[in-house]
Amino acid sequence: MDVIDEKILESLKKNVALELGQQLKKIRKRKRLSQSDLAFLVGMDRQYLYKIETAKVTPNIGTIAGLAFALNVSLSELFQDISFEEYKNS
Repeated sequence: MDVIDEKILESLKKNVALELGQQLKKIRKRKRLSQSDLAFLVGMDRQYLYKIETAKVTPNIGTIAGLAFALNVSLSELFQDISFEEYKNS
């Protein structure tokens, strides 16, 4: 097990938030929900959902779980396309 370099950690935070936002948007659209619809289901402001989808904010795990529940998907589905391969040889 390796110690995570500060530069890699910052990159991970940014990229995971971006990929999570993209996955949320993809699933939301697949379910034919607008940002307003999904935000209403979770009890959040539409602008906050927009910021999550565009990685301007990073939601906490409770918010992520609420979004997954509202979309009727597992947490693993939200994170399934996120890979760490590019960081392993850095």
